[in-house]
Amino acid sequence: MRSKTQGINVRVTPAEKEKLSESTFYCGLSLSEYLRRLGLGKNVRAATDEKIYKSFRLIRHLKKDLEAPEKSEILHRLCTIEELLK
Repeated sequence: MRSKTQGINVRVTPAEKEKLSESTFYCGLSLSEYLRRLGLGKNVRAATDEKIYKSFRLIRHLKKDLEAPEKSEILHRLCTIEELLK
C-alpha cells in the first residue's frame, strides 16, 4: 500500500521545468522524489558522472537549437561533447 497519499501542485515556467528535469536526471531520481528530498532538507547527490551529465546537457541544448545553428556551430558543439567524453 502506498504511504504517500497527499499531493502538492507546483507551478513553474517551462525553463524551470527543464532545469528541474535535468537535475533529476543528474541525480537519478523522479521529480517527486527530488523535490521531496530538497523540501525536507535531505542531501541530493549526483548519480551520474559529471562528464556524462555535461555531455547530456550539451546534446539537449543542441537538439533544442537544431534548426537555429549553422553546420559549423553544430560541428563545434559535437567536438566539445567528444572532448568531454575522452
